[in-house]
Amino acid sequence: MSSVTKTTTYRFIDWSTYLALFAANLVLLAGIISPIFQQQLLDDRIEVTPGEVVEFKTWQLKPQLIGAMRIDVDASFNNNRWATYELRVLDDEGNLIVSALKQAWVESGIWREGGESGTWREKDVQAALDLQAGDEPETITLAINILDYTDTSGQPVEGESVRFHVRVFNGAIDTRYLIPGVIGTGWLASFCFLSTQNSGQETINKFVKDSDIGGRAIMGGEDNLICCKLKIVADETSPRSLDVNLWVSDGYGENMHHQVTPVSLTFHRDEDGDIKRTTGQLKQYFIFKKRGSYGIYIEVTPDAPVDDTVLRVKENVQTLTGVSVVEIARD
Repeated sequence: MSSVTKTTTYRFIDWSTYLALFAANLVLLAGIISPIFQQQLLDDRIEVTPGEVVEFKTWQLKPQLIGAMRIDVDASFNNNRWATYELRVLDDEGNLIVSALKQAWVESGIWREGGESGTWREKDVQAALDLQAGDEPETITLAINILDYTDTSGQPVEGESVRFHVRVFNGAIDTRYLIPGVIGTGWLASFCFLSTQNSGQETINKFVKDSDIGGRAIMGGEDNLICCKLKIVADETSPRSLDVNLWVSDGYGENMHHQVTPVSLTFHRDEDGDIKRTTGQLKQYFIFKKRGSYGIYIEVTPDAPVDDTVLRVKENVQTLTGVSVVEIARD
């Protein structure tokens, strides 16, 4: 005798997919809420003459858990000019803590092609620097120094100054590094999803051009989820659904379980709208309490329209959600 129990189980869920999705959402959320932690400390415009160092702001740089102090600088000058400037951060004694060099340029001209003409203008004038304090607050001073200012031919430009728009934010997060994080964790989540979908070791793989199919293999165990998947291909005369009769037999060939499941079919049409074939699929999960030899046999009715059936059985399967399971135990 055998006992059959139908239940829903969550024991075989692979949580790695959800962990990867959580990581991807966490990185994405960090990028979305990062502006909340950002506080503007300075928005100023200054003018600097080549060869001079202009100190323009002093304040306390304090340690913080999230983000850093960001200094954004936009240079502005005449067309067809190149300016190499240095953004300096000094301590309270005027010593250099850190600096950043930027070679900024603005170029424009006229283009002609095929009897047509127009103007173009390109530039690269932005620079940024992120700062974080050590264990103790530090008094810092910002300064800008123009190291070189020339035209496009490399000749020094005299009598012109360079204008800078300086903005300083506290608690800024560099979201550029979050984009690879979202891509990486998203790829990992996709990999885990596909890995779970294709998990398990195949024990039965049968294909017949008929409506009856079956196979036998050694499988089962208390903590072993078995997935039985049936694919049906039928012709254009098929009804809306077919009945799948499924039997499970033990090592002696005695019937342990029988079920009849209606399977709805999908109708595939050609370019003219005529039905060329129909397909259907059944997936059923089992737990065989004792490991041993089990046979799974299927008959599809009505059998007249059925062209092909494919039976694949896997054990040690993992799932993404809770699944309906038929538990079979030999008394």
